[in-house]
Amino acid sequence: MPRPTHSDIFPDVPGPSVRDRLRRLRRLVLAGAWTVTCYLGWAVGALATLPYRPAARRWNGRTIRIWSRGLLRIFGVRTRLVGPPPSAPFLLVANHLGYLDILVLGSAVGATFVSKHDLAHWPVLGHLARVTGTIFVNRERRRDAVRVMGAIDRAWTEGAGIVLFPEGTSSRGDRIYPLKSALLEWAARHDQPVHVAVLRYATGDPAHPADEAVCWWGEIGFVAHGARLLAIRRIDATLIFSPTVARESDRNRLTERAHAMLSHLHQTPELPPP
Repeated sequence: MPRPTHSDIFPDVPGPSVRDRLRRLRRLVLAGAWTVTCYLGWAVGALATLPYRPAARRWNGRTIRIWSRGLLRIFGVRTRLVGPPPSAPFLLVANHLGYLDILVLGSAVGATFVSKHDLAHWPVLGHLARVTGTIFVNRERRRDAVRVMGAIDRAWTEGAGIVLFPEGTSSRGDRIYPLKSALLEWAARHDQPVHVAVLRYATGDPAHPADEAVCWWGEIGFVAHGARLLAIRRIDATLIFSPTVARESDRNRLTERAHAMLSHLHQTPELPPP
């Protein structure tokens, strides 16, 4: 059965009010200014750490954490962490609900992300992803997994935390979709633990439910979706870390174990507000 599209479930989307438009404009201006400020700071540190790859990785992680926290505050996102995040180096898998996941995870762990190769060609965001060490993967090329495993190995050796979204696509958060096992080959081959985390979002606004306005899935375009997200007054993001890790020497068993752990966290009852 094909996955339903965004318009199948949410056929009527209300237009933004004047207040929403002003909120969106203010946030865009602040986000642009904050990004330029962080980029200039990153560039100074990147030049200073250029000969020292582990130091450069740490600087990238610190910059991602600071930049992400600032943007979340600008966008009205309040983040709650449940359980301690792993310490670098680590390999973490998480469910994928949309581009906001990058900021939430980045603010918590300052990690190196493994992303679809399409992002590398996006204006502005693609450049930022490239210079901060994002590992791009082309899932249409089977041989690309070998190159990506080499990149993961280098990042791990340099002390980076690495985040994968093994579902392979973002969803509305209704369940954990089947995981792609190829990129978990590195952890299985090197007998390294895989940490697990689940993301949840809530808006408290019936006109802008999280699975429509925050999660990015279906056929809606990035610009249209981003414009609506920027108009939401407040978003509550919950990031739940599993207290246990998945560790298997066989890639398929590791994938099954990680999926079971993600599903278990996903089915955990909603947590009361702090």
